[in-house]
Amino acid sequence: SNPNQPGGAGASGSPPPSPPPPPDLLYTNGLRDFTSGNYSLANQEFQQYLQYYGQTDLASNAHFYLGEIAYAQGRYPDAIGEYNQVLNNYPNSFKRADARLKKAYSLLKVHENGPAISELRRVIRENPGTEQARKAEARLRQLGVRAP
Repeated sequence: SNPNQPGGAGASGSPPPSPPPPPDLLYTNGLRDFTSGNYSLANQEFQQYLQYYGQTDLASNAHFYLGEIAYAQGRYPDAIGEYNQVLNNYPNSFKRADARLKKAYSLLKVHENGPAISELRRVIRENPGTEQARKAEARLRQLGVRAP
């Protein structure tokens, strides 16, 4: 038979792309691999999650965990970028306080103390009485800076 004749199997020459894993599976796998320190795999899974499911409620968490992976690997500018994604694009994210706190820690790591102090004070102002606020206060004390 003539393989070039139209309507033959696989006329395009490539199989149809396989559908992405379901969002809860991708996210759960990413979280599991993150928790067990398998950062490169978790990084892939969260990136893939955002590629397919960037509009879901957990997208901000995926950005947060990409920030955590970058932070753990010492890639502080990348971490700041991911924490900024959470802060700039997801006003209702449950991870906002954590993202701002870890953004401040990342800024300190790259010796951007002024911006870090501003972020730490903002954590306290926006989240009074929380664990994140207590951590921010402790870090300000370590820096010899008065909390707001």
